[in-house]
Amino acid sequence: MPTTRRDHYVQARYLDGFLAPSSDKLWCYGRKRAEPFSAIPDKLACQRDFYRCPNASADTNLESFLDKFVEAPGLAALRKLLETREAPDIENRIQLAKYIAFQEMRVPHTREVNRQHASQSVNHMLQRLREKGGTSAVVQNIALAEGVEVKRAESFSVTREKIEAYEKEIADNPKSFDLGSMVDLANDMTTFYATMRWTILLARPNAAFITSDCPVFRTFREPGGDDALLRPDCSVCCPLSSRALLVLDHDLEYLKVCMRETAEGNGKTLPPTSFRTITDAGVANCNRRIADYSHRWCFSGLKDAWITVAMQHPSKRRAPEFFEQGEISGVRWRRTE
Repeated sequence: MPTTRRDHYVQARYLDGFLAPSSDKLWCYGRKRAEPFSAIPDKLACQRDFYRCPNASADTNLESFLDKFVEAPGLAALRKLLETREAPDIENRIQLAKYIAFQEMRVPHTREVNRQHASQSVNHMLQRLREKGGTSAVVQNIALAEGVEVKRAESFSVTREKIEAYEKEIADNPKSFDLGSMVDLANDMTTFYATMRWTILLARPNAAFITSDCPVFRTFREPGGDDALLRPDCSVCCPLSSRALLVLDHDLEYLKVCMRETAEGNGKTLPPTSFRTITDAGVANCNRRIADYSHRWCFSGLKDAWITVAMQHPSKRRAPEFFEQGEISGVRWRRTE
């Protein structure tokens, strides 16, 4: 009989960092659920065969890769950062940036959106090719913010035969065809996060941060518009433990220094890292945002009625807006606040 396993989309050992002292269980709050329940981290944030590789044996999945190359080094970098409260060196900064990037890309909510986007793009390309009798298509990835192009990747040509093969893979493996692109996207995000300014917010002894099934989320200083990482006012947030939360911001001054050093061939300056203890009210404000931007679940070391109330409201995670304009198809993330 084929074997099955429950794969964690939020690492259990990461969740350990949110346990209350002398407790081995977290309180789990569900979206639209009347009561929380408690469970050990190993029983939370997991799905059966979530990383099962297409066309592989029943016991083959991606979790062993994640454990070796992402989780183990990333969690070690995270713990070192919190223990020393010192700016990480380049190796640890990259490892933690990768850990956060994969955490953002690997959760069910993000994977489902990316599967929808891939399926829509393939259908759009094949529709155009079949209408025109074409044998290949040129793919050009363009990032937009507020409708303005801010990044353009190198274009490449792909044959109709390969697109149709991918269409078949999507049909044959609708829940796992995206694993390769998930890894590619996370590696791309690592580069962004490693070069941003890091601020670690520290809780006072009487307060504690919570986390969720989507620990990485974005906030913006200005209302409305696109939910775009490349917006100058974008901050990326990720609770690191019950004691700390990481905020990543764009740093234009660092980018100027980096570009100058790259041109001179002597790059050595790392992005700034700072630590700041915040008030209990500041922690409470961060926790409300963590609950708002969770998808289905929040996890806390303490039982607290406000989380139950907060989870009765719809998630503030943005729904994608897929579009097709002539030869172009894409996705936008629109903000309403």
